[in-house]
Amino acid sequence: MTKYSTELKIEIVSKYLNHEDSIKGLAKQYNIHWTLIRRWIDKAKCQGLAALSVKHTKTTYSSDFRLNVVRYYLTHSIGVSKVAAKFNISDSQVYNWSKKFNEEGYAGLLPKQKGRPRKVPKKSKKTTKKLELSEKQKYEEKILKQEAELERLRVENLVLKKVAARYPRYPTNKKHN
Repeated sequence: MTKYSTELKIEIVSKYLNHEDSIKGLAKQYNIHWTLIRRWIDKAKCQGLAALSVKHTKTTYSSDFRLNVVRYYLTHSIGVSKVAAKFNISDSQVYNWSKKFNEEGYAGLLPKQKGRPRKVPKKSKKTTKKLELSEKQKYEEKILKQEAELERLRVENLVLKKVAARYPRYPTNKKHN
């Protein structure tokens, strides 16, 4: 069971979108943290009010969908909550998928075997198999990592330019008395 019903979410978001109250005002009125209301609003703006409906079934996502989400997150500097709203998934999924991709690459986004591992006889040695990727998957992983690095460098360059514009250095060719 979810904490907030679909009707309550739609009511709160509708009040905000109809300019009846601010986010902070709605947060006080309903005793809900303002960041949660902000997420609902972002989701409704991207996907419509239907995206606020409570899901009662567990959704499984393909590895291609996960890769697309991670690619979008790494190549756009808009934050986890905006990406989650765009794809109608939770913030934690975006965060976890990007973390797994950074640690394990594309293999981290592939579905894992569920359940308890089989008992192995004591005499046999444990063999850990590393998940092998196809050439296409390795190539996609390499491209995505390069795109993410490029975006990170663009943002870093932009920040450095803003800092340099805000704090210009004194000309070095001045003569001191």
